[in-house]
Amino acid sequence: MRFILTALLVTLAVCAPTAEDTLLRCDDCAEARVTRVIDGDTFDTETGRVRLLGIDTPETGERCARQATNRFSELAGGSVRLEDGPRLTDQFGRHLAYVYTEDVNSVDEILIQEGLAVARTEDGQHRDFLVGLEKGTRMMKDGCLWSR
Repeated sequence: MRFILTALLVTLAVCAPTAEDTLLRCDDCAEARVTRVIDGDTFDTETGRVRLLGIDTPETGERCARQATNRFSELAGGSVRLEDGPRLTDQFGRHLAYVYTEDVNSVDEILIQEGLAVARTEDGQHRDFLVGLEKGTRMMKDGCLWSR
């Protein structure tokens, strides 16, 4: 049943009219001011460095890295909302969180849907949804990472 529900949600997300109408939302998540974007999945806040929990984007110098960083900067603006996952920090001491725009849309979901990120598979309450979304985006050959 869980697989069917995940497949249905992924299908809806891939077919969504715009990438900024996300299924993952967080109305009551804490806000954080973005002070600097490092790359497509890492940024600084007034309280420290944050790494997006649900995705991985290309590293600086790799194909699509610039596009992922620019799109993340655009989505983040000056403030984001953070949803903690099962692990609060990574091996580098960065805060791990799912990230949402000020209007509560999932940055993780948008970057995967636009073919600028891959889903992380380690853990997280949204892992299955994001992994399925990535598979759909790959199959449709959408975005910088998957286009021909």
